[in-house]
Amino acid sequence: MDFFAHQDRARRNTSLLVLLYALAVSGIIASIYLVVRLLFSSMEDANGEVATGLWDAGLFAMVSGAVLALVLAGSLFKTLQLSQGGSVVARSLGGRPIEPGTRDKDERRLLNVVEEMALAAGIAVPQVYLLDHEPGINAFAAGFTTRDAVIGVTRGCVQQLSRDELQGVIAHEFSHIMNGDMRLNIRLMGILFGILMLTIVGRILLRTAHLGGGRSRSDKKGGNPLPFLGIALIIIGYIGVFFANLIKSAISRQREYLSDASAVQFTRNPDGIAGALKKIGGLSAGATVQNAHASEASHLFFGPVSGFSFGAMLSTHPPLAERIRRLDPAFNPEIARLMDAPSGSRSASAGAAGFAGGHAGTANLGAAAATLKRLPASLLDEARDPAGARSIIYGLLVSNEAKVQKAQQRLIESADPQVASRLPAIRDALSALPSGMRLPLAELAVPALRVMPSEQYPRFRQAVQAVIEADTEIDLFEFALSHMIIRHVASAFSRPDKAPVRYRALDAILPACRTVLGGLAAWGSKDKAEKAYAAGLKSLGQPASRLDADAVSLLAISDALDVLASASPTLKRTVMDACAACVLADGTIAIEETELLRAIADSMDIPMPII
Repeated sequence: MDFFAHQDRARRNTSLLVLLYALAVSGIIASIYLVVRLLFSSMEDANGEVATGLWDAGLFAMVSGAVLALVLAGSLFKTLQLSQGGSVVARSLGGRPIEPGTRDKDERRLLNVVEEMALAAGIAVPQVYLLDHEPGINAFAAGFTTRDAVIGVTRGCVQQLSRDELQGVIAHEFSHIMNGDMRLNIRLMGILFGILMLTIVGRILLRTAHLGGGRSRSDKKGGNPLPFLGIALIIIGYIGVFFANLIKSAISRQREYLSDASAVQFTRNPDGIAGALKKIGGLSAGATVQNAHASEASHLFFGPVSGFSFGAMLSTHPPLAERIRRLDPAFNPEIARLMDAPSGSRSASAGAAGFAGGHAGTANLGAAAATLKRLPASLLDEARDPAGARSIIYGLLVSNEAKVQKAQQRLIESADPQVASRLPAIRDALSALPSGMRLPLAELAVPALRVMPSEQYPRFRQAVQAVIEADTEIDLFEFALSHMIIRHVASAFSRPDKAPVRYRALDAILPACRTVLGGLAAWGSKDKAEKAYAAGLKSLGQPASRLDADAVSLLAISDALDVLASASPTLKRTVMDACAACVLADGTIAIEETELLRAIADSMDIPMPII
C-alpha cells in the first residue's frame, strides 16, 4: 500500500463518514419527530382541541433544530476534549505514560521495540502508554499527526507476547500512524459522541419526571409525556449506537487488513503478527479491554475490545481467523485450537509476501537495529532521561571552536544549570559519533524531552536558539535539529497542530518548492548546484531556471516548509520526488543532504527511513 495513496484514501473516507453521519442524524430526527408527534397528538391544546395527522411543519422544524443542536453540541464538546491529541485518548482509556528511562524488564523491551520501529519507519519516537489493568492482548495508536502520536499497549500484550509478536503488533500500529488513519479515528470519536448524547438527555428527562412526581398540573388528561419521551430518546439513542457502530465498521475493517499487510512488510516476519493474533484467539481474555471508554474507541484498537458483537456487519475488525489466514495461508483454526494456538508456521512467508504489497515509506528494521547497536549505551541512557536528553541536544549543537564553545557553555549554565555539569562528558562521547548518527540519536531523545517539566521547556527552547546563534551562523545540521525539536517537542506543551490541507494544486506551492529545491542544490551539490536544481524542477514538470544560491536562506526554507506542510498527500509525494531527483543529480548523497532531506520530510509528516 502506497503511503501517499493511503493518506489520500484516509482523507476521502472523511467524505464517506460525513454522508453516513448525515443519514444517521436524519434517521434520528425522523424517529424523534414521529415519537413527539404521536405523544402530543392525543393531548388537548389550549382550546381543548385534539391535533390530528402526522405532519406538522412547525413541530418538525423545532424537533430538527433541537436534535441538531444537541448532536452538534455533543460532537463539539468531545472534539474539543480530544484536541490535545493522542495523550488525551490514552489517559481516558486508563493508560499510564511509560518513563523513557524505565528499568522494568517488560516496559524496557516494549520501548526498545517502539524505538527500533520509529527509526526504521523514519518518524519521531511516539510516547508509549501502558494500560496496566488490562489482561487482554491489545494495542492502539492515537493522535492527529506524527508529532502528537502515542502508542497504547495493554499489560497482557507486553506479558503474553514474544518479542517478534510484540514487534508485529507495534508495526501494525505504526502503519496507522504513517498512513493517516489516526486523524480519522479521532474525528470518529468526536462526531459519533454527538449521537450518543440522546441517551444522556433521555436519562435526564426520566430523572426530572421522577423528581416531579410523574405528573404535570398542565396535563388535562393526567398524562405527563416526559417519561415516555425520555424512554423514547434512550431507545433511539441506542439506535444511534447501532449507526455509530455501522459507521465505524464501514471505515475501519479494510484498514485493519492493510495495516496487517504493512506490519508484515515492515518486519519481514509474518509469523510475528500472526502469532499475536493466534494468542488472542487462544486466551480467555482475548483482546478484551475493560475500560468504560473502550467501546467508543473500539476502532482504534488492534483487536476487538469486546467479545460481544452485533454481527459481522457491525464489527470494527475483520474475523480473527480470516486475518490470520491472510497472513498464514496454512492456518487451520481447528488444528490451532487442538494445539493451543502455537506461535506460527514458517510456511507463512511466501503467502504473506505477495499480500504485503508495495509501500513508499517501507521501514528498514535491519538498518534501525544496526543504528541502535552502534550508539554507545551511555548515550542511549542519557537520551532516555529528561535532563540527559537536553544535554545531548546541547552537546550536538556546541561548536568545536574553543572561543565559541566557552560562550555556549555559559549560555547553557545560565539557562539550564541542571545539565551543564554533565555536558563535557557527553561532548566527549558525541565527538566519537559518526555524523550520520547524530539525528537518529536526537530523535531517540524526543520522548524524554516531551516529559521535561513544563516550566523548563521555554528555557530549553530559548537556550537551543541561543546556542545555535552563538557563532552568528546556522548550518544545515543546526537547522534540521532545531526544526525537529520545535515540531515534535512543542506539541507536548501546547495544543497540537492538526495539519489541515490547504493546497491541492502544484501552482499554489511552486514558490515554496523552488526555495526548498534551491537549498538542496546549493548546500548539497555545490559545484553542480545548477544541474541539481534543474533536475528538481524537471521532476515538477517545470522549465529550468537560474539558481540564485545567495537568495536561499534557512529562514526562507523554514517558511517554505510551513507552506509545504499544508499540501495534500499527493502534492507531498510530488515534492519529495523532486527533492530526490535534485539530490541524486550528481550521483551521490552527502550527509548534509540526508539531514536536510529528513528535515523536509519531517516538516510534511512524511516517514523517511534510515538509508
